[in-house]
Amino acid sequence: MPGFVRKILIFITGYAWLVLLAGPGLAALSLYSGWKAEGDHAYVAREQLATVTGKVVEAAEVTVKKKRRSTKHYYQISVQPDGGGEVRKLRIDYSTPQQLVASLIDEQVTALADPDDSDLTYEVSVAGKALISYEETRQRLLAEASASAQSFSGAGLWIAVLILTLIGAGGVWLNRRLRAAQASAESQAVAA
Repeated sequence: MPGFVRKILIFITGYAWLVLLAGPGLAALSLYSGWKAEGDHAYVAREQLATVTGKVVEAAEVTVKKKRRSTKHYYQISVQPDGGGEVRKLRIDYSTPQQLVASLIDEQVTALADPDDSDLTYEVSVAGKALISYEETRQRLLAEASASAQSFSGAGLWIAVLILTLIGAGGVWLNRRLRAAQASAESQAVAA
């Protein structure tokens, strides 16, 4: 094999470890999404949520554009806590009717939010009446986790994991062989 072809193959197979890691990484993602969909891993228990009580001073629709053309929409309400303090911006799922979110402006609310998840709001109550209920939010989060788990399951995924792992392992093995052959050729060239 000519030296320049060997160097090109060494360069290409030098990235085989990425493919080798992609297989087990995809398997781990599948297992994680399955774990999250089971039991109560998809949502936070009511007792662990932070309670925010105050007046809604602003409501807005937020659009976040990410790379690869994915766009995420949600509503955000700004709550001025009772007794002063910093305004809290709470996220409300986009499936909530826009009229409901708009009706919260200038209302005194009590909200349950997850501070570990960018203040995702689970429940909003006005005058003791839940306009957004914890149970509906919990069911929605469970459904989303189940859908994600289903998209990362199945025989096709495990076949892809196996193929990626085998291709990556073969590439790493070939890279080592090519490097050994290159070192041998260079040492023979120096000796000659």
